[in-house]
Amino acid sequence: MAYALFFVFVIVACLMWTAACTACVARLRPGWLRRIIVIAAIAVPCLTVAPWLLLTAGLAQAGLYHNWFAPTLAAALAVVVGGVWIVRTGLAPQAAPTAGGWPLVRLVTLLVLAKVAAAATLLFIDESVRADVRMARIEAAQIMQSVAPPQPLLDDDAAPLYLQALASLDADDVLTGPESPLSSAPPRVDVTSAAVTDLLARHAGTLDVLRRAADRPGCRFVRDWSRPSLAMILADVAWVRQAARLLAIDARRRAADGDMAAALADVVRLRRMAMHVAAEPFLISGLIGAAVDTWNLETLVAILPAVTAADAAAAAEPAIDDLVRGPVSFQRHIIGEEAFGLAGIASLADGSLADDENLQVGPPPRGALILFRCFSLPNDLAMYKSCMRQSRALLERADMPRSTFRELDREATTIGNEFMASRKSVLVGMIGPAIHAIPIHAILKAQTSNRARHRAAEMILAATRARLKTGSLPESADSLVPEFLIALPADPYRDQGPLTVRIDAAGWLVYSVGPDGEDDGGPPQDSEHVDGNDDVGLRLSR
Repeated sequence: MAYALFFVFVIVACLMWTAACTACVARLRPGWLRRIIVIAAIAVPCLTVAPWLLLTAGLAQAGLYHNWFAPTLAAALAVVVGGVWIVRTGLAPQAAPTAGGWPLVRLVTLLVLAKVAAAATLLFIDESVRADVRMARIEAAQIMQSVAPPQPLLDDDAAPLYLQALASLDADDVLTGPESPLSSAPPRVDVTSAAVTDLLARHAGTLDVLRRAADRPGCRFVRDWSRPSLAMILADVAWVRQAARLLAIDARRRAADGDMAAALADVVRLRRMAMHVAAEPFLISGLIGAAVDTWNLETLVAILPAVTAADAAAAAEPAIDDLVRGPVSFQRHIIGEEAFGLAGIASLADGSLADDENLQVGPPPRGALILFRCFSLPNDLAMYKSCMRQSRALLERADMPRSTFRELDREATTIGNEFMASRKSVLVGMIGPAIHAIPIHAILKAQTSNRARHRAAEMILAATRARLKTGSLPESADSLVPEFLIALPADPYRDQGPLTVRIDAAGWLVYSVGPDGEDDGGPPQDSEHVDGNDDVGLRLSR
């Protein structure tokens, strides 16, 4: 109703301008001034509404559903048609022009009142939307607090110990060099080299701190969880990579030295470190946690060939089973991203985004900010919430054991296409492609790849336990069922069918066909990336 009144008051103000000018012209003698005022009577209202008509027409042409073109066009037609009719009627050729008897002062008064009413209506709408902005910020805080890591007891909190280890790693300038063992992923490091020996000796105290941190049940870094902001999402958690690489290298070194129990204990700690990192509801934290979890699985598979019958008890610990059967879930992270998005939209709407020192943006013009709040923000909030609600539902399904990447990926694409084709708004129209085309697909891919590696690790662990029982690795994956596995793990990148297993003289290669759904012969060995090969899996040496 308020929007309808706003357009009515704008139309009335324009028509009162035309009527006042016409009344003024009727009182003047013919001449150049009279012609100028007649032109102004029609041109000024038309020039007033023309930019907004062009703007809304552009939004409609771009496919934005809420573009305000229809009401703006109706107002423009009313202004043009009404203005022409007023001029023609008021200045009709006769003995005395009709407009000559119009009350000029009253017309000017009505013009001023209509302008004031239009401005007041716009401010009323703006204040109503500002209340929605405040509620969005409160909602963002509530969402963030609902997914924030629980506050552990002081002696159960790993965060202070991680910060202590970070200080030690940060003080060592050698670690940032290209020759540092921490510059490569753990599987590609020669753990018997002199550089690794020196590294482990130099950071023996750091490793002890990391072990004590990983042994603690909780981890919560000090952040203002009640005020989610873009500054929080830029939190530096990349240091975890160095800490995780150090612990993974130490686990492999202990295995090489024959201390298998300590090596397996470090692998379990590496898994806990991954979960500590992934507990923070930031997407970057989830992705780094998944990367650490991948190193954890690769480290486990790297040391399993050295496990002997004497180490069977350590390899049969429930913590090892939990390690291979617990993939990383991104549900908390997408919920956290929704909170960041709501807080970001609220900051953009109230102009406080310019106060963020991490973002070099200037304050927007006040008038543009009011127009954005009044005519775009309500729909932006609704569309963003709808987008994130569908994304959450998709990731909830991705956590189900029988879900497949192909089905979820098709659904994500369908949702994104429908959203972008029929439900655009100004702001969401800009960020919609990023929301659907990049994070959701990236999260689905990261989560599915992590699940595939866990299932491969589960099969490799079963093969190792079969070796410890029989003295040699099985020559067939089917022989693991039902003694060591209830069933062969399914390939999450296929609609149906188990993981692919290749057995040769070198050992076992267990892998998924990857996002493209095609068997490329297994993941590349000792390489970061090979074009056309997106298989995901693990290798077990004999």
